[in-house]
Amino acid sequence: MKRKTIVILALTLLSAILFVSLTKVQAAPEEFYVYAWVDKLQYAPGDSGTLYITIRNDLADEVYVYNVTITYPWHAYVKDHWEGNETIEVKTAIERDGGVRNWESTFEVPKDGKAIIDTTGIDVDVWTDELGHQGPNNSVLISVANPPVHMALTDMNTWMTSLTVVIVICTIILAIVIFLSTRKTRAPRVVAPPPPPKAKAA
Repeated sequence: MKRKTIVILALTLLSAILFVSLTKVQAAPEEFYVYAWVDKLQYAPGDSGTLYITIRNDLADEVYVYNVTITYPWHAYVKDHWEGNETIEVKTAIERDGGVRNWESTFEVPKDGKAIIDTTGIDVDVWTDELGHQGPNNSVLISVANPPVHMALTDMNTWMTSLTVVIVICTIILAIVIFLSTRKTRAPRVVAPPPPPKAKAA
């Protein structure tokens, strides 16, 4: 009787543990997601492009988004103003449990030296009421083609003169080798042996 009771209690406890574990695994995570990407794999200086932004709210409450701030790698203060940044005023609530909002922003890669960038990320920052500053995926990769590197050869006259002299010397050596290898060797002279001495008469 005691064994049956212990076995029943153990099975009940094991079932409860498995039920709680499965409930935790199946529960959907509650998150606020920010996704962003660009429309091309690589840009050249002067190219135009589009940045796509998607926000998904999987939280149990709606989230009010004030604005989205975009900062490009070529962001700089030029003369009397800032370039390479943009603010999208959203001022809207994103519904709870899967509400989604999408935005697009066009940009142009600079044609001057600002296109040569050390960092390769576009910063996307989302500002909300309850959550404050949000940007889980706030660094969007962007690739800008490097400008061609030009090589300047100095003292070109000296190089060409030296190259000409080397070619002439190599040609002369090659001609000598060909001449010596194709020349027919002369056969040695055959000298007739002296006649044998005559026998003396007895």
